[in-house]
Amino acid sequence: MIKHKKNGYSIVEILVYLAIFTSISILVINSFIIILGSFSTTRANRDLLESGSTAIERISREIRQAKSVDIVSSTLGTNPGVLQLNSSDTSGVSEVIKFSITNGALNIYKDGTLIGNLLGQNVSVSSLIFRRITTTNGEAVKIELTLEDTIGNITKLENFYDTIILRGSY
Repeated sequence: MIKHKKNGYSIVEILVYLAIFTSISILVINSFIIILGSFSTTRANRDLLESGSTAIERISREIRQAKSVDIVSSTLGTNPGVLQLNSSDTSGVSEVIKFSITNGALNIYKDGTLIGNLLGQNVSVSSLIFRRITTTNGEAVKIELTLEDTIGNITKLENFYDTIILRGSY
């Protein structure tokens, strides 16, 4: 009798290969999910830091150039704060700069006309408080700004603080 050698895989071999393939697939997919979550967190942090830095820098620049600070509807020291500055442009013409929140957007107005939102697309204001500091030698404004960014199921909050002295107050 002649024995024929069979060139195939047994059911046990196929089950072992499937188990190994499944384990490797689960590890790869899990790693991919972790990387995507990390990317979303990093993106939210970047958006918050960019928006916060830009907003604080713009507000700081306008406060430094202001002649005086006006209290609008007694909102200084409360949330959401509204800051109105009496200033002048480069040619010396008086202008009023106002910062306020509308639907989570931090808007800047010049002489009553909306200039725009100081924040990125996904970023919104959770809290904005302006505090006036007055001394015998000068005047300053303290800013407390909390921004929120939500990407998917990830929500990040970031706090920003600054104290700015008005020009001519030092």
